[in-house]
Amino acid sequence: MLPPTFAAAVVLAPAAAFPAVHEAAVTAPVDPVVVEARFVAPGAPWEPGHRGVDLAVGSGAPVRALRSGRVAFAGEVAGTPVVSIDHGGWRSTYQPVRALVPVGEPVAAGQAIGLLAAEGGHCAGHCLHLGVISPDGYRDPLPLIRGRPILKPPAVSR
Repeated sequence: MLPPTFAAAVVLAPAAAFPAVHEAAVTAPVDPVVVEARFVAPGAPWEPGHRGVDLAVGSGAPVRALRSGRVAFAGEVAGTPVVSIDHGGWRSTYQPVRALVPVGEPVAAGQAIGLLAAEGGHCAGHCLHLGVISPDGYRDPLPLIRGRPILKPPAVSR
Protein backbone atom coordinates (compact mmCIF):
# COMPACT_ATOMS: atom_id res chain seq x y z
CA MET A 1 0.00 0.00 0.00
CA LEU A 2 1.25 3.47 -0.85
CA PRO A 3 1.64 6.15 1.80
CA PRO A 4 -1.41 8.46 1.90
CA THR A 5 0.61 11.48 0.71
CA PHE A 6 2.03 9.60 -2.27
CA ALA A 7 0.31 10.70 -5.48
CA ALA A 8 1.82 8.24 -7.96
CA ALA A 9 1.50 7.75 -11.69
CA VAL A 10 2.41 4.54 -13.48
CA VAL A 11 4.99 4.94 -16.21
CA LEU A 12 7.48 2.72 -17.99
CA ALA A 13 11.16 3.38 -17.49
CA PRO A 14 12.93 4.57 -20.65
CA ALA A 15 15.52 2.22 -22.14
CA ALA A 16 17.89 4.92 -23.38
CA ALA A 17 21.03 4.62 -21.26
CA PHE A 18 23.48 1.73 -20.87
CA PRO A 19 23.06 0.05 -24.28
CA ALA A 20 25.43 -2.81 -23.37
CA VAL A 21 23.42 -3.50 -20.22
CA HIS A 22 20.16 -3.86 -22.16
CA GLU A 23 21.60 -6.75 -24.16
CA ALA A 24 21.48 -8.91 -21.03
CA ALA A 25 18.74 -9.67 -18.55
CA VAL A 26 18.02 -6.89 -16.08
CA THR A 27 15.56 -7.30 -13.22
CA ALA A 28 14.06 -5.03 -10.60
CA PRO A 29 15.76 -5.25 -7.19
CA VAL A 30 12.38 -5.08 -5.40
CA ASP A 31 8.79 -5.53 -6.51
CA PRO A 32 6.82 -3.37 -6.92
CA VAL A 33 9.14 -0.55 -7.90
CA VAL A 34 7.92 2.50 -5.95
CA VAL A 35 10.24 5.49 -6.09
CA GLU A 36 10.51 7.51 -2.87
CA ALA A 37 13.35 9.77 -4.02
CA ARG A 38 14.73 10.34 -7.50
CA PHE A 39 18.28 10.42 -8.82
CA VAL A 40 19.91 13.86 -8.75
CA ALA A 41 23.22 13.92 -10.61
CA PRO A 42 26.03 15.80 -8.90
CA GLY A 43 27.58 18.61 -10.96
CA ALA A 44 30.98 17.05 -10.29
CA PRO A 45 31.91 13.84 -8.41
CA TRP A 46 32.61 15.78 -5.19
CA GLU A 47 29.47 17.98 -5.34
CA PRO A 48 26.08 17.29 -3.70
CA GLY A 49 23.48 15.09 -5.34
CA HIS A 50 21.43 11.96 -4.78
CA ARG A 51 23.58 9.29 -6.41
CA GLY A 52 20.82 6.74 -6.86
CA VAL A 53 17.13 6.22 -6.27
CA ASP A 54 15.27 5.27 -3.11
CA LEU A 55 12.75 2.47 -3.64
CA ALA A 56 10.03 1.89 -1.04
CA VAL A 57 10.36 -1.50 0.67
CA GLY A 58 10.09 -2.70 4.25
CA SER A 59 12.75 -3.96 6.61
CA GLY A 60 13.67 -7.61 6.01
CA ALA A 61 12.48 -7.62 2.39
CA PRO A 62 14.68 -9.53 -0.07
CA VAL A 63 16.77 -7.45 -2.46
CA ARG A 64 17.72 -8.88 -5.88
CA ALA A 65 20.64 -8.24 -8.23
CA LEU A 66 19.83 -5.96 -11.19
CA ARG A 67 21.98 -8.00 -13.54
CA SER A 68 24.42 -10.89 -13.35
CA GLY A 69 27.88 -10.08 -12.06
CA ARG A 70 30.25 -10.73 -9.18
CA VAL A 71 29.92 -9.46 -5.61
CA ALA A 72 32.56 -6.74 -5.26
CA PHE A 73 31.73 -5.67 -1.69
CA ALA A 74 29.57 -6.98 1.13
CA GLY A 75 29.99 -5.23 4.46
CA GLU A 76 29.50 -1.94 6.24
CA VAL A 77 30.43 1.58 5.22
CA ALA A 78 30.09 4.15 8.01
CA GLY A 79 27.65 1.90 9.86
CA THR A 80 25.49 1.18 6.80
CA PRO A 81 25.32 -2.38 5.44
CA VAL A 82 26.13 -2.35 1.70
CA VAL A 83 26.31 -4.84 -1.16
CA SER A 84 27.99 -3.88 -4.46
CA ILE A 85 28.01 -5.97 -7.62
CA ASP A 86 30.50 -5.56 -10.45
CA HIS A 87 28.83 -6.02 -13.84
CA GLY A 88 31.96 -5.60 -15.95
CA GLY A 89 32.43 -1.88 -16.59
CA TRP A 90 29.75 -0.64 -14.22
CA ARG A 91 28.67 -1.37 -10.66
CA SER A 92 25.34 -1.48 -8.81
CA THR A 93 25.19 -0.71 -5.08
CA TYR A 94 22.40 -1.60 -2.66
CA GLN A 95 21.99 -0.12 0.82
CA PRO A 96 21.10 -0.68 3.65
CA VAL A 97 21.30 -4.36 2.76
CA ARG A 98 22.58 -7.26 4.88
CA ALA A 99 24.39 -9.55 2.43
CA LEU A 100 23.32 -13.11 1.69
CA VAL A 101 26.29 -13.47 -0.68
CA PRO A 102 30.04 -13.29 0.00
CA VAL A 103 32.58 -11.12 -1.82
CA GLY A 104 33.75 -12.76 -5.04
CA GLU A 105 30.62 -14.89 -5.54
CA PRO A 106 29.01 -14.75 -9.00
CA VAL A 107 25.32 -13.77 -8.94
CA ALA A 108 22.56 -14.04 -11.51
CA ALA A 109 20.10 -11.32 -12.47
CA GLY A 110 17.20 -11.53 -10.04
CA GLN A 111 19.10 -13.55 -7.43
CA ALA A 112 18.51 -12.53 -3.81
CA ILE A 113 21.70 -10.82 -2.64
CA GLY A 114 20.53 -9.59 0.75
CA LEU A 115 17.77 -8.38 3.03
CA LEU A 116 16.83 -4.76 3.66
CA ALA A 117 18.30 -3.75 7.02
CA ALA A 118 16.42 -1.84 9.69
CA GLU A 119 19.48 0.30 10.42
CA GLY A 120 22.06 2.35 8.53
CA GLY A 121 21.86 5.25 6.11
CA HIS A 122 18.96 7.47 5.15
CA CYS A 123 16.83 4.51 4.00
CA ALA A 124 17.04 2.45 7.20
CA GLY A 125 14.04 0.14 7.43
CA HIS A 126 11.80 1.82 4.84
CA CYS A 127 13.58 1.98 1.49
CA LEU A 128 16.37 0.59 -0.67
CA HIS A 129 18.95 3.06 -1.96
CA LEU A 130 20.00 1.72 -5.38
CA GLY A 131 23.02 3.33 -7.00
CA VAL A 132 24.72 2.72 -10.35
CA ILE A 133 28.13 3.95 -11.43
CA SER A 134 29.65 3.52 -14.87
CA PRO A 135 33.12 4.46 -16.12
CA ASP A 136 31.57 7.86 -16.95
CA GLY A 137 30.19 8.47 -13.45
CA TYR A 138 26.95 8.10 -11.53
CA ARG A 139 23.84 7.15 -13.53
CA ASP A 140 20.11 7.06 -12.91
CA PRO A 141 19.27 3.39 -12.19
CA LEU A 142 15.63 3.61 -13.32
CA PRO A 143 16.36 3.30 -17.07
CA LEU A 144 17.92 -0.09 -16.31
CA ILE A 145 14.63 -1.47 -15.01
CA ARG A 146 12.99 -1.41 -18.40
CA GLY A 147 9.62 -2.92 -19.08
CA ARG A 148 8.66 -2.80 -15.39
CA PRO A 149 5.89 -0.56 -14.08
CA ILE A 150 7.49 2.13 -11.98
CA LEU A 151 5.55 4.27 -9.54
CA LYS A 152 7.13 7.69 -9.29
CA PRO A 153 6.44 10.49 -6.84
CA PRO A 154 5.03 13.72 -8.25
CA ALA A 155 7.48 16.44 -9.26
CA VAL A 156 8.49 18.66 -6.38
CA SER A 157 7.52 22.29 -6.85
CA ARG A 158 9.76 24.87 -5.28
